[in-house]
Amino acid sequence: MARVDDPNELATVKSNIHPLRRLIPELKPFRGLMLLCAIITIFQSTFGFLPPYVLGDIVNRLQRGEKINTLLYLAIIVGLAASQALLGYALSIAMATLGQNFLLSIRDRMLGHMQSLPIAYFEKNQTGKLVSNVINDAATVQNLITANLTTMVGDLVQLVLVICLLLAINPVMAMLSLSIAPLYIFNFRRFFKPLQVTSDDIRAKRDTMFGQMQEKLTGIQTVKSFGQERWEARSFMSTTRELMGLNVRQGALGGGLWTVADALCGLATGMVLFYGGNLCLQGKMQAGTLVMFLMYAVAYVYGPIVRFLVVLDPIARAEAALNRIFRTLGTFNQVNDKPGAKPMPQIVGQVNFEDLWFEYEEGQPVLKGINLQVEPGKMVALVGFSGSGKTTLASLLLRHYDPTKGRITVDGIDLRDTQLLSYRTQVGVVAQESILFNTTIRENIRYGRLGATDEEVEAAAKAASIHSAIIALPDGYETKIGEDGIKLSVGEKQRMAIARALIADPKILILDEATSSLDSQTEALLQAALDNLMAGRTSFVIAHRLSTIVKADIIVVLEKGVVTEQGAHADLLKSDGLYARLYREQFRVALQAAS
Repeated sequence: MARVDDPNELATVKSNIHPLRRLIPELKPFRGLMLLCAIITIFQSTFGFLPPYVLGDIVNRLQRGEKINTLLYLAIIVGLAASQALLGYALSIAMATLGQNFLLSIRDRMLGHMQSLPIAYFEKNQTGKLVSNVINDAATVQNLITANLTTMVGDLVQLVLVICLLLAINPVMAMLSLSIAPLYIFNFRRFFKPLQVTSDDIRAKRDTMFGQMQEKLTGIQTVKSFGQERWEARSFMSTTRELMGLNVRQGALGGGLWTVADALCGLATGMVLFYGGNLCLQGKMQAGTLVMFLMYAVAYVYGPIVRFLVVLDPIARAEAALNRIFRTLGTFNQVNDKPGAKPMPQIVGQVNFEDLWFEYEEGQPVLKGINLQVEPGKMVALVGFSGSGKTTLASLLLRHYDPTKGRITVDGIDLRDTQLLSYRTQVGVVAQESILFNTTIRENIRYGRLGATDEEVEAAAKAASIHSAIIALPDGYETKIGEDGIKLSVGEKQRMAIARALIADPKILILDEATSSLDSQTEALLQAALDNLMAGRTSFVIAHRLSTIVKADIIVVLEKGVVTEQGAHADLLKSDGLYARLYREQFRVALQAAS
């Protein structure tokens, strides 16, 4: 796998291999099922090839005045139909099994790989598009494997057999029936490129529509708060109309393709009928042979040719879907376990930032030469204006990114030398925006440590001052909450997130505006719980409300990525720097609000 110089850069492994060829290794685990589908398809196609021959033989015998064994022919026709139906049933089961196993495998790989990617990947891609990549693109490829490729195998078998048979019956008529094949191909090539471009545009527009819907429904409270429902509806309808126009264009192009194809098919049928009819009138061909020839030519030559042409569109769609799938699977970053990385031992809590530099964009450092030593069990507060680097510093401590220069050590161990999972399970986070899942309250809290008992869940809820609110609900801890906790208040969601962090029993704690959404009374209750939680743990608190961090052991003031002040609350007030000015400003506002 290729590597990149910037350890924080997302890269995509580029390949010159055709996406359909890259699909072959993905299908190797299912080659047994694929072989079974191919065998069933060949037998089904062979049985389906025989009825016109039987019918032609019947007509010829009747024309010659011969007696026919009606029951025998009936048994043959019924037997062929029953055999084909049973094989079709078996094929549908085999294809469904193949398709669903492939779908399960590829979706599992994609989701697992996405979860291994850094936060930057999700910041650069709309959630709706990522969901579409996992759901729709995988389904498009599955449809190609289970429907189109199976059809192509069956048609190929029948086409080879019927061409050989038609040439044996009458080479001239066979050439007449095949003479339109170049025109079929020309007609398809004429329409294929516009159809492919339109299909790609439809897919891109549909992704945009999914992205808009996910984004706006997630932010429905903001939409309603600003009264922008009608504007959002008009914006969505604008995208929908564009999609409608593309679908109409696709329908028109497809209609043009089929109209010409049907006309060419009729032309070929007419030529065969004219030539063969004259042969029958001259006594050089039996009527049954002409009927058999026409049935084979129309159903078994033109049909497969048309289906071969039509299947190229799903193939093109599958190619585009595969490109997106392999682009996702080929995306990687350097924030992962390097070879030889060892599990993080039980954390004591000593954290050092050593000449730490970091940049999201090359040449634009966000953090510049940060040096900070934090002893175990100490509380560190990060203060500064928005964009000063506070959240970035916390993200580096979580190892969502790796430093551009310098290093971060925990208990003397460089974070890049340890296994990510073993480290992150010992770090607790309460973010500014609390994300809850669409399940019960108990399971949301237990998410911090899946093996926690019910008693431990309730103890964490009590420590986070949310227990009384939970038991007041009709189903208590078994109450199901909506997506992102829509049934809870903002303050309740924040306290739920704190309970989740409490139950994880982290050795290092990161609080990103954890109390910003709480009223003064709840904050006062919760602050005592947080003080107990942070006791004995190394804690990093990002706070704009300075009243919540006056007890911090170290207050670090950041300005444009540089540490400009560092010390205890009282010492920083005496130095009369940025922290003192911010504190006096907030104190002045609080006094004005109280008066």
